[in-house]
Amino acid sequence: MSRLAEQQKKQFTTKIIIVILVLVAVVILIFTVGLKILLNTSVFVAKLSEKSQSPLLNKNQNFIGDVDIVNIPTATNSSRIIVEGGVVNFNQIEFYLNGDLVKETSLLTSDNFSEEIGDLAIGENEVYIIGKSKEENEEKKSKVYTVFYKSEKPRLEVSEPQDGLKTVKQELEIKGLTDKETYIKVNDLPVVVDAQGTFQTTVKLNEGENKIFIKAQDVAGNSEEKTLTVIYEKE
Repeated sequence: MSRLAEQQKKQFTTKIIIVILVLVAVVILIFTVGLKILLNTSVFVAKLSEKSQSPLLNKNQNFIGDVDIVNIPTATNSSRIIVEGGVVNFNQIEFYLNGDLVKETSLLTSDNFSEEIGDLAIGENEVYIIGKSKEENEEKKSKVYTVFYKSEKPRLEVSEPQDGLKTVKQELEIKGLTDKETYIKVNDLPVVVDAQGTFQTTVKLNEGENKIFIKAQDVAGNSEEKTLTVIYEKE
């Protein structure tokens, strides 16, 4: 065999080896990257299938409805309250108190409602409503409102002055104690109540007998009153 023929044989063998290596690399690439592409394509197709089926879950994509409570007390001293509001494209309202259905009403002639519900528990209560449309088989829940219920009168303790006090000082200091989140008025003038419920103010006396009216009222509307008599005599 001539040297030229031997050289051509070596070149052919080298090309064969290169082709085989390229084929092996392609096969490895297909089974690694290609498999990931196949999986990603399957997930994408599945999501498209879910999207195409999702409108079946919502019976009417064009339905527009709203439900809202526009008037409800934040605190009350009654176990029953009035809930007022309005709806759009709903004809039935369900009233929920602390997660329980307590009342249902139908709206036949108006989109507004005003209903009394109860019985509230002492302390905080959660109230919300659900509007429903039987024709469209749609419903919507309102915002959840918190209503504080308290029926007891607030505490009102007056440490100074004593009822029936006689004094030669024209200015008299009033001191006392009440519950937190309670408003105090002395002779119809508001008095600051601190975080511990204590209050303090000063009143100017007229000569002779003076009536001092003290009133405590909490956020629920419960109130307690006391009237003290103080006699001012000039020295």
